[in-house]
Amino acid sequence: MRSTFLAASLAALLLGGCGTSPDTRFYVLSAAQEPARPPVEREIAVGVGPVELPEYLDRPQIVTRSGQNELRLAEFDKWAESLKDSVTQVLAENLAGYLPSRKVVTYPWKRSAQVDYQLVVKVIRFEGAGGESVLNVRWSVSSGDGKTELLVRESRYAEPAAGADYGATVAAMSRALARFSRDAAEAVRGLSRG
Repeated sequence: MRSTFLAASLAALLLGGCGTSPDTRFYVLSAAQEPARPPVEREIAVGVGPVELPEYLDRPQIVTRSGQNELRLAEFDKWAESLKDSVTQVLAENLAGYLPSRKVVTYPWKRSAQVDYQLVVKVIRFEGAGGESVLNVRWSVSSGDGKTELLVRESRYAEPAAGADYGATVAAMSRALARFSRDAAEAVRGLSRG
């Protein structure tokens, strides 16, 4: 009888010690808050995409870099949507604010959508690392039909995170994406001026 009591007590302790796991938190990138709208020079229609991300980034878990060759996947901090889709959408929203018109469509767009320029983006790196968020990107601007590449660039952006949590990391990622959006918009505006 005593051994049955001890076994039951031990089982109760083991079950009581099993706590619940923390709640999963979900994050999204955000567009630039108040982009400075340039004076209207002429309407510019831009197609955004395709946007390409490395496979290690396009997953539900938020990825951070803890060393040159080491990545960490957050267990309870995840993207609310595909990171690739989020980058594409936020980039389009930012460009709509930074360009003299709001004619921005995302890839693949309908044939009826006439674009003047196409922005093609290949993200090389986009994650938190050592207290900052880093975006390395290769990008090009082509003619609206995609047949003529007008410029090709590689850019790097680093934004300090305001804290050590994932919310601060994602906010810094959004700011890095906004800086890239401004540069891409300026390049398109320069091309449109001839």
